[in-house]
Amino acid sequence: MTLFNVQPARRIASGFHPDPTICETPQGTYLMVNSSFEYFPGLPVFESEDGEHWHKIGDAMNRPEQFPYETMDNSQGIYAPTLRWHDGTYYLIVTNVNKGNMILTTEDPHAGWSDPIWVDGWPGIDPSLFFDDDGTAYICGNEGGEPDENGEREPAGIYLSKIDVNTGTVLTKRQRICGGITGSNPEGPHMYKRGDTYYLMWAEGGTESGHMENIARASSPEGPYEMYPGNPLITNRSTHLTLQAIGHCDCAHFGDDRTLMVFHGTRNNDEYPAQGWIGREPYAVWFDWKDGWPELKDQSYDCELNGHGDSLESDVEWITPGIDADRQYVVSSGRAVAASTTNNVTIAVHAAAQSFDLAHGAPMIGTRQTDLRFEFGATLADARTLTLGEAGVAVYANSRHYLTIAVRASDANGLIRVKATAHNAGLATVVGTVAVPASAKLRLVVRGDESGYDFAVANTSAFAGGEQLLGHVPGKLLSFTNAGGFTGILLGVYAHGSGEATFTNVRYTV
Repeated sequence: MTLFNVQPARRIASGFHPDPTICETPQGTYLMVNSSFEYFPGLPVFESEDGEHWHKIGDAMNRPEQFPYETMDNSQGIYAPTLRWHDGTYYLIVTNVNKGNMILTTEDPHAGWSDPIWVDGWPGIDPSLFFDDDGTAYICGNEGGEPDENGEREPAGIYLSKIDVNTGTVLTKRQRICGGITGSNPEGPHMYKRGDTYYLMWAEGGTESGHMENIARASSPEGPYEMYPGNPLITNRSTHLTLQAIGHCDCAHFGDDRTLMVFHGTRNNDEYPAQGWIGREPYAVWFDWKDGWPELKDQSYDCELNGHGDSLESDVEWITPGIDADRQYVVSSGRAVAASTTNNVTIAVHAAAQSFDLAHGAPMIGTRQTDLRFEFGATLADARTLTLGEAGVAVYANSRHYLTIAVRASDANGLIRVKATAHNAGLATVVGTVAVPASAKLRLVVRGDESGYDFAVANTSAFAGGEQLLGHVPGKLLSFTNAGGFTGILLGVYAHGSGEATFTNVRYTV
């Protein structure tokens, strides 16, 4: 594709925060919510006064009863939310791919969200809500129903029905209103109204290099829809820009002269083009209108490779794959227990009997990788408290693709072994190893850059120079093209076996 117009896009949250949805509040501010998949707490909520500078205010799913504790594989869980405000209430509709579609509500997003209202009779993923001027509520989403008695599924496309948002009851028969342009994975639909005209926006082309966003309009929600001649609105396909796989848009100020639009994309680098591994991150731009259509046509956007957007060093959120139902982790800043946005913390980990190869989430706690260049470290005060197994730091993409630097329980000679290992599709490769006295106080460190990850162990008395490098792992091992999945990288601590490991000065710096 020839690039006639490449504009800068502002990253508004760093690390994997895919599928952004936004709405304007009655106070004139903005809210954004993102997919969280298998991670808990889930559905992070951000707020902004201008649509460009954002800060996190909480998580819509922060109680186990909102997040049924059930078997959950990697990149399952909570998909593609849509946030809307209507008549004093915020409605957040989302897919739990392990159970179905559901709605969370609140009158104050700072004060917490309701338990799920399950939507009966609405298959598929990526649900969205639209409230018409008369208060009629519509649900739309992509196909994904169960095969009928002949083994046939609904054709690909965007479907629409009326819905009672207070009960989750679908009121009318599903109607296919759009099949997309390419027919390749139409998804993430959102409906808006501008004057007397209804607009439907959706993504297609898959979630990777072919990702794009399209738009159509009609005189009623049911259609028929007129396709925009300039589709796709945005795409970075067939380019070599740093920002790739852009799409899955949502808008605010849709009826005004200038409209705020958010979308997600991945950061890639020259060393491994089209193989980003941080995850899909949200970006914000503004666009104008002309002749009833957005002034966008094959628009491309780009970003800086490094730099962490609006994220601050102190904004470190500790999350887990699955729910910490047994309080396996205790995070303390010295001021409060479970301080979820505090850096430089102490984390006590009760060793899990299981390893990372679990269908319901790896037994670890961590924070999102937000930049290619970073340092994540944790000090293991006393390895002797771990009676069996290992404890350490992990760089985690999913249960089959992850990296560790770990301390093994002491042997009969009173030595412990520190080992860096790369796990690639079930194959474990030792990157480096060193033995030290069990009484040694060790700091386990992972450093990232554009090429991948370096692993080191630090102790001023055990190593000349205070630190020993154990090895390097190329980042492409955790890239989307190798590891797959819809999330990104979690940097965290863990313990397997029995006993307890206490990590101090757990710190992430960029």
